[in-house]
Amino acid sequence: MKLYKLDLLTLLISLFILSSCQNTDSIGLDVDPATEVTGSFTDTITVISSTVKEDTMVTNTLEKYPLGYLVDPIFGKTTANIAMSLTLDPPGLTFGTTPTLDSAVLVLYYAKDFYGDSTSNFQVDVHQLNSALSTSVQYYNTQPQSYGSTVLGSKKLRFTVKDSVRITEIVTGKPDIQVTRAPQMRIPINPGFITANFLNASSTTLSSNELLNKAVKGFYLTVNKAQSTGPGGIAFFNLTDSSRLEIYYKSQNGALIDTTLHKFPIVNNSVPVIADFKHDYTGTAIPANLNSTTQQDFTYVQGLAGLRTKIRFPHIEKLKNLGNITINKAELIVSVEGGTDPFPPASRLIMYRTDIANQRQFIPDFSTEPAFSLTDADFGGFYDSTKKHYRFQITSYIQDIIKGKLKQYDTFIAPVNLEFNRSAGPVVSGSNAGGSVIGSGKSGVSYQMKLRIIYSKIN
Repeated sequence: MKLYKLDLLTLLISLFILSSCQNTDSIGLDVDPATEVTGSFTDTITVISSTVKEDTMVTNTLEKYPLGYLVDPIFGKTTANIAMSLTLDPPGLTFGTTPTLDSAVLVLYYAKDFYGDSTSNFQVDVHQLNSALSTSVQYYNTQPQSYGSTVLGSKKLRFTVKDSVRITEIVTGKPDIQVTRAPQMRIPINPGFITANFLNASSTTLSSNELLNKAVKGFYLTVNKAQSTGPGGIAFFNLTDSSRLEIYYKSQNGALIDTTLHKFPIVNNSVPVIADFKHDYTGTAIPANLNSTTQQDFTYVQGLAGLRTKIRFPHIEKLKNLGNITINKAELIVSVEGGTDPFPPASRLIMYRTDIANQRQFIPDFSTEPAFSLTDADFGGFYDSTKKHYRFQITSYIQDIIKGKLKQYDTFIAPVNLEFNRSAGPVVSGSNAGGSVIGSGKSGVSYQMKLRIIYSKIN
């Protein structure tokens, strides 16, 4: 009886399914001929490119500060210097009774970034600034600071940005100990300067950061080119953490003589810390390439407010003549010309556009609104050492130009840090020294820059 009911139920369900499938016109929706996709197509769009100089930039609040000297056969000479103020920790400190200096050392922590020849030897000199830096002034990278000729401290070294160091650390009431610290550069400072300007300073001078820097003025660090060897390089330093001037001294404490350490931190969000850097392209192919109205074989990009490549897509509007199309994928391929530069290409490039007011704006595919743009990895711009190129996914950008939502002005590519934070906007990079020689959009060049577009026609 149970089997009979089950068979009858199965038969009824089968008849219902078969009857519902007899009219094939009732399955799904009719295709609207007006929106029918007729096929997918791929085009390579012409790219026009040229090399232009970067804009100058304010250096008061860099993420990391460059120091060094580099001679590059492709990019010429790059020089970077640092000017810094000091802070009191705490304000109103005193050095006790009859202080006697043991030693003083300027400690700068590496930011673990270096571009150049790691075997080069450098002499870093420390000078006194001729005037204190102002908190109300914007300092640009093209403004070297005036400083005294006297060398207050000097150190011959290699920029070992990844090697930890062993130092002696004072422990109150106990013997000094040897400790391991993060990679840092340590430059001894002239004892006479420290005694006169710190140990013998008035209580007024030591009462505030402003008065301290008015009296001491600050330090200027530069590489002594005559005493350095090799092609050189640019190292970067973290001046927002533990970098400081350390003063070790003895003072009378009742019947005892104590050895004490006072630290004067270098913190760029409290007092002015700036950098100046410049590029000299004399003797290279770059001056003839700059702003050329003739399409060159190669263009250049370079960090530290050096060079960027301007690109345009002059025939992109012709895609409108194809009728109603949808961009499925648009990809800019930027190939690197290799084999001549002794240094590796820039690790990462960024792509941005300008608006009608010539202000920098991100393209839609890489905006400050993550919900409407690609991730860093999907957008691209990272150097592929195997294929020797960079790739950018710019589908939304090209679609918006074709649809008329955006007008094409100028588009640029330029180096940025690997850890670039898009929330800061497409600003000039002062914390990256890398450069790349890239193929232009010139037809027939083996390293030609290409814009590949996959699109669908809609009837």
